[in-house]
Amino acid sequence: MNSAYKRKLFITKIYKIFKKKQSSFRTLMYHSIFDEKIENKPNQLWSLKSSLFKEQINFIVKDDNKKIYKTETLLSDCPTNGISITFDDGYLDTYEIASRYLIEHNIPFTIFAITNYIKNNKKGFMDRNMLKELSKNDLVTIGSHSASHCKFTELDDKSIYNELNYSKSYLEDLLGKEIITLSYPHGKFNNKIRDKVYEAGYKLAFTSKFNSNKKIENKLSLCRSEIWNTDTTEIFNQKLKGNWDWLNYRLS
Repeated sequence: MNSAYKRKLFITKIYKIFKKKQSSFRTLMYHSIFDEKIENKPNQLWSLKSSLFKEQINFIVKDDNKKIYKTETLLSDCPTNGISITFDDGYLDTYEIASRYLIEHNIPFTIFAITNYIKNNKKGFMDRNMLKELSKNDLVTIGSHSASHCKFTELDDKSIYNELNYSKSYLEDLLGKEIITLSYPHGKFNNKIRDKVYEAGYKLAFTSKFNSNKKIENKLSLCRSEIWNTDTTEIFNQKLKGNWDWLNYRLS
């Protein structure tokens, strides 16, 4: 355990003492889920062993006080102690491992795809047929993670417009349904970008800010909790309770 991680654990213990108790809706942010029997990714923070991922999902399912919802629920409601599950990027293992497990157990989830990766058949990512197959399942929501995964805050207005609108129209043409959800690449956004997201026709947009969501939240700057490969069941439970939400105050 490195010193930086030890500091995080210490801050979490202190934050837990002073944080306000709250019951609200929490969205989890996953990336890659790999089969540890075939490969090993010990130093990749956002790549979880499949056994750990399944353990975390089962932990939620067994908790009678929590329920997993589709992300679209946030359009009109914000259920107390509700949870939604999202995956950024559109990795191949999201299709091969995570989606199969979740669908088997009747659990809804959202995938935010980088459309240039899909279009160009980038190695390690889903292809068009996989995305179309998942989109036909009522448990699955497909959203945009931009066209090329650039940081919006570093782009000019025309490039932002293209990233938002091209990825949306590409997915709509491919899947034959309206795309209303977005995940900001690298979590980067500001008020100007949020306005452009609204103009492009998105109705829900998710950040990388650690926190839960409440009914009064702006629907285009929704928070999520990052899930890491270091998240034991104990730490995962701490994140569900909001003990790690102090990370929301990190300088960007």
